[in-house]
Order: sequence, then structure tokens, then C-alpha cells
Amino acid sequence: MTEKSLWEKAYSEVSLLWGVEPDHVLKAYAELVPQGPILDLGIGEGRNALFFAKMGYEVEGIDISETAVERCMRRSQGANLKVQASVGDLRELDIPQARYSLIIAAWVLNFLRKGEADKMMAKIRDGLKRDGIVYVAVFSTDDPGFTWAKEKLELVEENTFYSRKMRTYRHYFIKDEILLPFADFRLLYHADGTELDLDHGEPHYHGFIIYCGQRR
Repeated sequence: MTEKSLWEKAYSEVSLLWGVEPDHVLKAYAELVPQGPILDLGIGEGRNALFFAKMGYEVEGIDISETAVERCMRRSQGANLKVQASVGDLRELDIPQARYSLIIAAWVLNFLRKGEADKMMAKIRDGLKRDGIVYVAVFSTDDPGFTWAKEKLELVEENTFYSRKMRTYRHYFIKDEILLPFADFRLLYHADGTELDLDHGEPHYHGFIIYCGQRR
């Protein structure tokens, strides 16, 4: 099994893997997003992208899953919304400098190695125009999966593990990895801790870090 086939399997088992509601922090700060294009990294079936498209924004997105992208485009076209999603690997994505009003990285960076995630943070920062907003949500070292990974998986970088069975990486973040790249941004929201996840599958706990900031 490859990373791509893993996600194809996950999406094939349910009609909407992540539901339809946008992340609550994005919804709370949506009015602060200036006019301009939006980039959604790991767009999935479009729950965040469609929310902003309904507000009149043009949204671009990328996801490794063909099924997810097809669903996103079908939903957006059915509602006559301006969303353009494509199939691709985040590792190979070039983000144009100073282009976007909002860049979303919701629960996707954990599937990169630490070094790859660090590079993506720099790309996100450079891709935002003045007053543009970044939203990042990741799983942290407080996650129960981190303890499991230390016991069961191969450590390949600091807090990054490799599953030979799934051929995928799992990286668990600490706060500085998220906060330091945007240290000179205006802080809009930051939270970290552990919470019960009821959004998909059986109830389970996650350790998380959520950050929302605005480029000055």
C-alpha cells in the first residue's frame, strides 16, 4: 500500500470522510481575510474551500487523493462556486510569492517529514500577501499516536516516523515548529492541548496545535 492508495481507500469507505463543516477557527476569523485568492493545502472534499467560495473567494487547492478532488469539484460545480482543485503531492508544490489572501494547512502537514514540513512552512509564509492570513492545524507530541509511533514505527527524523506497511510518514509537532516561522505575524489565534474527536470514526483523542496569524 502507498500513501496515495491509503487515502483512496479511506475516501472510498464513506461518502464524506471529513463532513461538510469548516474548521471552527477559520469560520470565526473569516471576516478578516482580505480579498484575493485562497490556497487550501490538502483540500479533501472541500469543507473549508467551499465555505470560502460561498463567501465569494476564488479558491485553489491540492490533494493527493483523486477521489477527494473529484468530490470537491463535483460539489463546487453543483453549487456554481469558484473552486479549482488538482491532484498532487504537497512536496512538489511551488507556491507563488505574495499571491494568497489565505493559506490553509488543516491536518495535512503531519504526513510530511520534519524537514519537508519546515520547507512548507517557509513556502506558506512567502506565499501570503500583506495582511494575508495563515491557518495551520496539526497533531502534536501530546497525541496518543505519538506514544504508539515511538513503540511501533521507525524514527527517521526528530518526531517523524515511517510506517513500512503503509509507506507513509507521520510527524508530530511541537509548538515552536508552528509559532516560530510566523513570529512576526499578528497573532489571531493559538491553542494546543488534547481533545476528544467526534468528527469521524469512533470517538478518539488527539493532541493538537492550531495557529492562525496575519502577515503584517
